[in-house]
Amino acid sequence: MTNGKRRKVFSGLLALCLLLIAFVGWQMLYSLRQQTAVTYGPVLLTANPPAVCAGEGFTYDVTITVLQPNSVSRITEGWCREDGICPRTLQNEPYYVNFVLPYGVNAVAKRTVPDTLTPGRWQLRHCNETHATGKIDVICYQVEIEVLECLD
Repeated sequence: MTNGKRRKVFSGLLALCLLLIAFVGWQMLYSLRQQTAVTYGPVLLTANPPAVCAGEGFTYDVTITVLQPNSVSRITEGWCREDGICPRTLQNEPYYVNFVLPYGVNAVAKRTVPDTLTPGRWQLRHCNETHATGKIDVICYQVEIEVLECLD
């Protein structure tokens, strides 16, 4: 085989490999995009009122859209300090929700600040791990709140 023929064969194989890599990359990106089963919007929320005493309640607006029918979501929720520390005792037990059809809801959620929270900035973190046919999707939101130093 002459040098010119080898170069043509090598160039052809290189072009074929590059096309294959591009196709696999596109398939991976398409697959990742298709895994969204549930969305929240927006994901950074503010409590109303934005500052309360431990043991008091607050509300926040949340938008939930279920995109994938026939799925099951594992919901987790817990409290974390502003510095990212999430005490184990402030994490709730997970619970499960079944989705049969796609739907969307705008709701006012109500929560109570645990009596054990110390004064300072806290975050209520809420995550949804959804299992649909061949897919697992995780989406979260957090609610910012200030816990005041209050006298009993």
